[in-house]
Amino acid sequence: MFTNLNCFWLLLMLLSIFETILKQSETTLAALKNIKTMKLYPEAKRIFRELDNLGVKENEAIDVKSLFAFDQLHYHGIQSVQACINALNLKRGDKLLEIGSGWGGPSRYIAHMVGANVEALELQKDYHNVGCSLTERCGLADRVAHVCTDFLTYENKSNHFNNIVSWLALYHIPNRQKSCLRIFELLKPGGRVFIEDLTLMNRNANVNWALLKSDLFANSLISIDDYKSCFENVGFKIDVCEDMTIDWSEFTRNRYSNFLERKNEFINLHGKELFDQMEYFYMKIVEYFNMKAIGGLRLICSK
Repeated sequence: MFTNLNCFWLLLMLLSIFETILKQSETTLAALKNIKTMKLYPEAKRIFRELDNLGVKENEAIDVKSLFAFDQLHYHGIQSVQACINALNLKRGDKLLEIGSGWGGPSRYIAHMVGANVEALELQKDYHNVGCSLTERCGLADRVAHVCTDFLTYENKSNHFNNIVSWLALYHIPNRQKSCLRIFELLKPGGRVFIEDLTLMNRNANVNWALLKSDLFANSLISIDDYKSCFENVGFKIDVCEDMTIDWSEFTRNRYSNFLERKNEFINLHGKELFDQMEYFYMKIVEYFNMKAIGGLRLICSK
């Protein structure tokens, strides 16, 4: 019989579940608010103006190749994504997860180039929505599924993906041990991971660390050695660990210089407010690399 005691324990269980869901929602909402401290992410829809400037009107079909020049938010764009394809030997039918997909540029490139089935996971709703629109208009919605959620609360079957990839995203995510373990759980045995990410270079660098954390939304910025250890400790075998610091330092300097040269063109298209926000971010990244506060790595590992 269903007694009052049964009802009491059922009520406690339901309250516990509700409390867990509420805490997860609060965590995600806080993360969404804080990530906008990064001046790189102020206006997701700016890419539509770039398309309009090319003569592609809203809701028109898009040749995916026309996006490659400006839908990648990481360093070296599709060159880096192609390096990932080659390193992991990605192929048609592979199940792949991208963590921190932004507009979905890498996911679309991989789906287009090799025919893999990709889940593009992004925390920010505005970038997720734009990514969905771009993927649909490129005719790739059958191969790229966009998911808007916090990776720490993301649910999927264990041993589900052949490969997991991420560009300049994992350092945003707090609780590095939990995120590494979740990556390991989601990956099939024999599966591989490709990551490019910012790292901590010198803890004694003469920078304002509180400002750096805000500017970069850096919740788990760790050294290259600690990065490797986190993945090894959950069971991964490290195949490649490449220090990208010198390369990315040069890349960000050139990006900032090129951005300043395009100032008038950018302002005419997007407005001065957006220019000022992005100019600040590009300048600060150069500063943090120059001060040897941050570095970068490319990590490839196997389960």
